[in-house]
This record gives sequence, structure tokens and C-alpha cells, in this order.
Amino acid sequence: MDIKKVLEFYPLRISITDFCNLHCFFCSNEGMDSSQKNSRNIEVEQLEYLVDALHKSGLKNISITGGEPTAHPKIKKILKFLNKYKFNNFFFHTNGINLSKEITNLLSIGCNKIAVSLHAVDFETWHRLTGGRIAEFRKLMKNLEYLAYVKKNVNKKLTIEIKLVPIGGVNDSKQQIKSFLDFCSENNFKFKVLNFEPISKEQLKFSIPYKKIIGLFVGCGCKEAPMEKGFRGQAKYLPTKKYFYKKTYGVIIEIGCGSKKACRECHLSNEVFVDPAFNIKPCHVSEKTIALAEFIKSKEIGKIEEALVESRMFLKEAPGLGAETWNDDLSI
Repeated sequence: MDIKKVLEFYPLRISITDFCNLHCFFCSNEGMDSSQKNSRNIEVEQLEYLVDALHKSGLKNISITGGEPTAHPKIKKILKFLNKYKFNNFFFHTNGINLSKEITNLLSIGCNKIAVSLHAVDFETWHRLTGGRIAEFRKLMKNLEYLAYVKKNVNKKLTIEIKLVPIGGVNDSKQQIKSFLDFCSENNFKFKVLNFEPISKEQLKFSIPYKKIIGLFVGCGCKEAPMEKGFRGQAKYLPTKKYFYKKTYGVIIEIGCGSKKACRECHLSNEVFVDPAFNIKPCHVSEKTIALAEFIKSKEIGKIEEALVESRMFLKEAPGLGAETWNDDLSI
């Protein structure tokens, strides 16, 4: 595997901060140590060098995440910088609370997908999942209203993707799922459903089998549709099904971390994840990290490229094979 293939095919997924304004008990923290939460913001100048250098080398796709990326104190500067590039795909992942009109307008320029982790459309359930306050929930719903306006009137090509992770006994009732689907349909939002993968053994009781999740959504009126070719290559290792629901559509995905098929083929499709300290973390389950910080400071693009290739090769070893949880040191 060479660097050209890595940069053209795999998205660079960058966590720009560990800070978050919510406390979701099921948060994976991108597979990072929970002790790092609310502790690090990425250095903007170094981020600019990394993105610019890799873009010149052929980087085609980028994904910005956190923590909560809007919590970064220089988020507007970061978005203005990223908007200079014409990425094939520029994805932004957020919980939506801080999506002010100014930030949303910046995103609508260069971003082609804003993915909002919602998980419930009623406050009581949302609060149980996230620990968020009523004022934050109202702000979130107002921001989603503006996102719908931007998609309809400013950038029709912008995908607004609303994410839901079904948690057993919390947000998996037929009424809750149907309300979520109706909300997406009414606002022309795409939905994305991911099965919950327990972080610790204590959380195994919240996990819902993939087939049961499919049944829940079909029972609410979802109709299966053929998958498009080239779903970022993920159909090769992630069980992924596409569904239509009224005026919208979405996907239901089984992450499959630790299953034999997923683990052996993860290197073919998974994103290259970089944390706020510029460490590549190839696998959620493994503690393996590859440091980039010194290479960024010394501007050794060759060393950075070698590290990206190394991260893909490490995944070929199937490091998380058989894992049931991501991190048994974490608890609810």
C-alpha cells in the first residue's frame, strides 16, 4: 500500500478537541483514553501545516470531529482555512448545540456533509442519553431548524445527516424511532443509525443485535433499497443497509468492531484518525498510537506519509479481533 492510495481513498479524520459540552454515557471518545476528555485543543498552525502538506500530496477527503469540534476556541478560523481547499468530501461531526448561524454558514461553503448526533427528538430521552439541559436541547432544535433552511435555500447539495445509536431500554421504543424518522423526513435530513458497541462490560446490557435494529426500523415503515456502489468502500466490511422512509432515506450500519470479517478488512476502508495531540490511533480497541507531532514541527512530510501508511498496515494485523468492548477501564 502506497501513500498515494492512502491519501486518495481514506478520509483523514481529525479530532480537533477533546472538549465536549455534553456527557453521553455511551461516548466512545473516538476510542481514546477517557482521562483525556476536556483536556486538549489541537494547535491550529500545526493543523494548517498538516492539512496543507497532505493536500499537496493528494489528500482528497477530510472529516472533522471531536470531542465537540465547535468547542474549539478557534473553530471559525479552522473552518475558514479548510474552506480554501476543494476536498472531494469534507464532513463535519457535531452534537449541534453550538451550530450558530455564523458557523453553519461557514460550513455551508466548503462542507458537503454535516453529521449531527441527535439520538432522540424528545428532551427527556435526550437528557437521559446526554446529560444535557433543556436550554441546550432547545438551542439544538433551533439550530437544526436553521440547517434545514440552509439546505433548502442556500446549498441544496449539502447533506444533513442525523445520527441515532439505539440504546436498549432508553431510545429504542417504536414511538421514539418513528418520531426520529418523521423528524428527518419533515426536514429533508438523511438518517444514519449505528448499532451501539459497548465501551465497557458494564454496558453490554444496552447493546441491541443488528438484526433486531433492522426489525425495529422496518416495523416503523422503512423500506430497504439497493446500496449505491462506492459507499466509501464500507460495504466490504460493514453490514450496511439503505432504507427509504417517506421523503428521506438513510442507512443502518453495524460497526462490527472485533468481528472476524470487520476486523480483517478494516484496513481496506476505515478512516485515518488523528487525535488533538497529532497521534494516529489506527484502532479503537488497540492502544497502538503513531506520533506525528515531531514530524509536523520539523515539517518532514515524508515521515508523516510513512506514518499514515504504517497505520493502514497495522490494521491488516486485525488488532481488535474478537473484542467485545472498546475499553474495559471506562464505566457509565
